[in-house]
Amino acid sequence: MRLIAFFASCLLLPVNFALGQEGMVRVTSLLLTHEKVGWHVGFPGGTASKYSLQDGDLLAKIDGKDAATMGPLALTAIFNASFSRSVPITVVRNAQQVTVNLWRGDGPAPERKPEIPKSAVNTGWEAPDFTLPALNDVPATLSLQRGKWVLISFWATWCAPCQQEAVILDRLAKTYPQQLTVLALAVKDSREALKAFSEKLHPAYTILDAGPLTGQPALAYGVGNGSGGGSVPVNVLVRPDGNIAYVQGGYEAPSPLEKQVSDIINTK
Repeated sequence: MRLIAFFASCLLLPVNFALGQEGMVRVTSLLLTHEKVGWHVGFPGGTASKYSLQDGDLLAKIDGKDAATMGPLALTAIFNASFSRSVPITVVRNAQQVTVNLWRGDGPAPERKPEIPKSAVNTGWEAPDFTLPALNDVPATLSLQRGKWVLISFWATWCAPCQQEAVILDRLAKTYPQQLTVLALAVKDSREALKAFSEKLHPAYTILDAGPLTGQPALAYGVGNGSGGGSVPVNVLVRPDGNIAYVQGGYEAPSPLEKQVSDIINTK
């Protein structure tokens, strides 16, 4: 069983989720822990279920897919999507398979809708490539950074935790100028707000305009969804070979991000 830390995050939906290394996701009062055969459901403190799920359920299939193969970001994307559509989930409950409909909106669950195509990232996977404009309109391409570590940070000027984390990103960029490239991908933001932020902080890292949460690369990294919802900050550390070494969603103080990144790039 793999464990994970839980951090605060900025969402465009009324829900908190957090994830860290790999293997556990928290959605408000619901705690999901990754096991070999699926995701185990728990309600810490005896809180009541609001999601047609019961304490002790094992998520076996989600939207017809094997739940055991889903990483934390992919699972979180499903719970975000359930604000706009009813998601069928097969659970193992008392040694029997039961199908429930996950619906997190108000009122009765709507008719099931086809899943909006999207993907998400996980450790060991190749990081999805992207080309995005910087504030000076010069494009930056992830794949051109091969040979260096890259820290991709999805954030926004309207996100208070992101503002706190900006100092950490700046310090990492200054500490490892030869080893590490820090790319701050702003989602659902305006050029005016980004330029004002840059002029105030003068960050050592590169700010990129990543566009809406309904587009790329937000969808490819599981940060946004087709309904326009999503959550920031999300940090993805990419190895020099282009594969993902670490994923962290949300923010807490003191943040573990700086130590995690430093430990990984100095030992691997």
